[in-house]
Order: sequence, then structure tokens, then C-alpha cells
Amino acid sequence: MEESEEKLSKLAILSLVLGIFSLFFFVLAGIPAIVIGVISILRIRRSAGTLRGKYIALAGMNISILLMIVFYLLWSIDAPPIPDDYTIADLRSAPSEYAESFEVLKKLLGEETDSSGVSAIEITKSDSRMIAEVKGIIKTGTISEISKALDYFAEEIKQIWADNKVARDVIRRLNEFPEIADLTSPSIDFKIMQLQDLAQLPYLYEVYSHLQIEQDDIHAVTVQLIELDSVFRKLSLNARPLIGKWICNACMTADMVTANSIANNARASQESVEMLAGHFTPLTKEQLSLRNSVLFEYLINRNIGQGKVGKIPLLKRNSTLRLYRNVCDDWINTMEGVEDPNIVKFPVWPSIYQRMGPVSFQGSKSLPLLYICYNPVGAILMRMRFVAHESFLKRKAAIQIHDDLLQIVLNKRLGEEVNLKACAFSDEYIIDVENKKIFSPGPDGKADTKDDIMLRIHPEVLGWRN
Repeated sequence: MEESEEKLSKLAILSLVLGIFSLFFFVLAGIPAIVIGVISILRIRRSAGTLRGKYIALAGMNISILLMIVFYLLWSIDAPPIPDDYTIADLRSAPSEYAESFEVLKKLLGEETDSSGVSAIEITKSDSRMIAEVKGIIKTGTISEISKALDYFAEEIKQIWADNKVARDVIRRLNEFPEIADLTSPSIDFKIMQLQDLAQLPYLYEVYSHLQIEQDDIHAVTVQLIELDSVFRKLSLNARPLIGKWICNACMTADMVTANSIANNARASQESVEMLAGHFTPLTKEQLSLRNSVLFEYLINRNIGQGKVGKIPLLKRNSTLRLYRNVCDDWINTMEGVEDPNIVKFPVWPSIYQRMGPVSFQGSKSLPLLYICYNPVGAILMRMRFVAHESFLKRKAAIQIHDDLLQIVLNKRLGEEVNLKACAFSDEYIIDVENKKIFSPGPDGKADTKDDIMLRIHPEVLGWRN
């Protein structure tokens, strides 16, 4: 009987092939190459000489180990640090001589209290609910419904107003400064100031102003409204945290609504309307800018990779920061209306990866799979920290529209020429005399829908007729 011819083990060949591919697919090919190589050697030993390829299997196993080490060394290389990265000096800040204003501001925000331990703003949850109820009636109710609500809650409103005398004193003190400083430190554990209470103040002023208007004390509330809004306009120039900027914008919008109510009141004197027009001038580019807040968030998140997170081997800290820096620069340029095709973007790959293409990130789309494999933890952190810049733009457009609508109302009340050209969502603002409103279609571009941005008007007072 002839001896059977030795056959080359197919598993040994497969182990070698997978071992070579482990340079490109790491453990996805390397681990199978080792396992299959071991199985191949065991089968060769048990074949009684009918199978050969032991050294091929060993080569596959050794090559896979060697190439996985090479792959890991290449994969573990991080991108270089960002040269001349942003620092706190890149934030817009009030001149140093106004630094004291930040300490005064803390009193208004509840970070510091008076000798009795009471914060400046005294608005309880029940107060907030009552204010919100009256505010809702003012927004949607008829004149008789508004008068009835104000009469019913008059004593409560007056008591809340009296309780907040300390807050009004702080507001007057803040207005002694040409600018209000925000010196919040951009550290990962920075203390968020009690901004929620601050946001309640304009609503209190709104319902109190309507109550005083009912009692013909329009001039006094005009002065008080201007004092309050001056604080937000000054703070908005230097506001750092995004929440702080949004609070400023929300408060300025609420003040515009109150100013509009005064301007639309037939009993408001020419002097009061002129005072409103003198203060509520169009918001400047600096007041609307979100650059400070975006940079502040970047400086906070630049601490990514420090502490326990920094010990995670799957995180490429420098690569993550480069990608985040590119995203922040894109946000700033988009929101500031900067279109420069020559703006430099930082490569997110190690320097030895010369031919790797750029990586972009948008909230509606995932990062490229290749980048997720290279920097899995960084990709997750980017997703967690991402805020769609479209929402930034919509909010910015909303306050600009409110600003424009108020300018139209004030100019009309003063008998001056009005310009109905819209800054967003439509070509022109719409005057609806029948429904007593001036408005802009919202982001959906359609009139008379829920996202319309509007101010209520009294056409007869403003001189608009059908």
C-alpha cells in the first residue's frame, strides 16, 4: 500500500493570511490568526504525517503578534497639541477697572447674601407661578381679562415688588458701571451662578409695569424698566457661559415686550416713549455675538483628558481637541457671518498620517467610521458635547426680530419712518391690523403658525388703520 501524500494545511495558510491582514485589521484579523494557527498545529500533530504546514502556521501566529504590535503603536499615536491655542485672554472682558461689577453682580445672582443671609432676588416658586399666570393672560387675553387679572393679583404683585427692593438697589449699583464684568473661571468645575432667579426679574417687571400702567404711573415704570434692561445689555457684552448669554437674551427679549406694551398705551407720554426709544436702540453686533460663550465652552472642555478620563487608553486627547476646535471655529464663523474659504483647520490625525483626509462633524451626521475606530472615546465625548449650532442661529435670529419689531413700533409711535425689511425667515415683517399684531414667520417660514415671532399692538395708538 502506497503512503498517503502529505497535504498542506489550509488552516495554516489561512493563519498566515490573517496574520498579514492584522496590520490593517488589528485584533479582527490578529486574534483569529493566532487561534486558527494553534488549531492548525494541533491538527498537523495528530495527522500522523498526512498534513504539513506547521511552520507556516507558526509564521502566521508570529506575524500576527508582530503586526498587531506595530498596528497598536501606530494607532496609539495622538495628534500633536494645538499650537497657540485659545486662552482666557481671547475672551472679551470688561476693562479691569470694572472688575468690581462682578462682585456686585454676584449679589444679584444669589452667590453672596446680605448680613441677614437673604439673597437680593426674593421670588418663591409660588410667586413664579403667579407671575407666569398673569404673564400668560397679558400675552393672550383681552383688555378686560388683563385688567381683571391685574386687579385680582394686585396686592401679591405689589408685595413681591416690595420684597425685591434689594435687587433694585443692586441694579442701580450695577448701572454705575459702563460695563459689567463676567469673570467666571473656565474650569471644568466652575460654579454656575443662580441665573434662574435672574430670569424671573423681567417677568416681575412686566406684570408690575402693567399694574402701574393701569394706575397711570407709566413714567416711573419706564425708568425702572430701562434700569433693568441696561444691566442685561451691559452684561451681554461680556457674558461667558452659554447659559448666561441665553439668560441675557431672554431677559432683553422680555424687556422689549414690556417696552412694547408701554409704547402701545395711549396714556404713555411723549417723554416716556422718547425715553424708551433712546434706550432700546438696535442691539449691536457685540451684544448679539455668541463668540465669547462658544470660546468659554471650548476652554472648559479643553480640560478633557485630564484626571481619570485622561487615563483611558482609547482617548486621543489632542485629536479630540483639534476636532472640537474646528467645530467651535465653524460655529463662530457661521454665527458671525464670516465666510472665508482660507480659514485654517487643524488636522485631527498624527503627523505621520500624511495622506489622511479632513474630518468634519455635524450633529445630524455621524463621524467617519475610520475616525471612530481611531478615537472611539473622543468620538463619544464629541457627541456628548455637541449642541446643534442651528439652534444658536434660530435664537439669535429671534432676539434680532424682536429688536426690529420694537424699533418699528417705537418709530411709528414717534411719527417717524418705519422699515419693514426682515432680518430672517421672510422678506418683510407683517402688520396684521385686524388681529392687532406685528410679526415675522418663524423658522418654518409660514405665517400664522406656532413659531411666529410677534409683538401685540394697538393699531389706533400707532396710527395704523385698515
